[in-house]
Amino acid sequence: MGTPIWRRLIAHVSILSLILLGASWMWVDFSSFPVLETWSMLLGYLSFILIGCTLLIGPLQSLLPAGWLTISSSIRRDIGIWAGLTGLLHVILVLVLFENEPRLMIIQENRSEKADGWLGLFFFASSDPTMWPSPNWTLTGVANYLGLLAFFILLALLLTSSARAEKWLGGSSWKRLHLANPWLFVIVLFHGLIYIQSIKGEPHTFSDILVFAAMIWLVRSIAFIRRAFYRKR
Repeated sequence: MGTPIWRRLIAHVSILSLILLGASWMWVDFSSFPVLETWSMLLGYLSFILIGCTLLIGPLQSLLPAGWLTISSSIRRDIGIWAGLTGLLHVILVLVLFENEPRLMIIQENRSEKADGWLGLFFFASSDPTMWPSPNWTLTGVANYLGLLAFFILLALLLTSSARAEKWLGGSSWKRLHLANPWLFVIVLFHGLIYIQSIKGEPHTFSDILVFAAMIWLVRSIAFIRRAFYRKR
């Protein structure tokens, strides 16, 4: 039996409220940036946090009574949906900001050889108009490619975050696809760390991301050891 609609509605309203609360709390730290750029960064941060939260629910399920399994799985799915939506909006805003005004406030970055518009995220313009642009393999370009890879994984997870999609794909195929979630978290982690180191600087800091990532790793490791211990017994 599926989760009642009213319970799903309460979950979505609660998650959205927490997203808006988190955005308002972090807004002060980003007040020096243009509004659209502020939203793009906040949505990126929030998507990263929500992806991490989906990785926490599985380990925490082992501490809950068996009757909570369906509820916690439904909550994890709803959080994953909002992780996908915030990540999608983050990507859209970044593309809009690079295609139009205002441009992103990027430090330590030479734009002179970049391709026009959002293609400059991934390619260098060629001096020969008959030649294709060359890939951007700088540290910044690698961060952008990681972000692009994360976007496609996140989009695939978002589009299949429903019972209908699970039934259409088949349980085993659906599960294999959604096992990419931890890899998605790692890719987004490195995407964010590279941007902090080589592009943005303040108000971003390594500790903002690494402490959260370490917490996720610690909880999942403890849950794995606990599960292995009880299985052995």
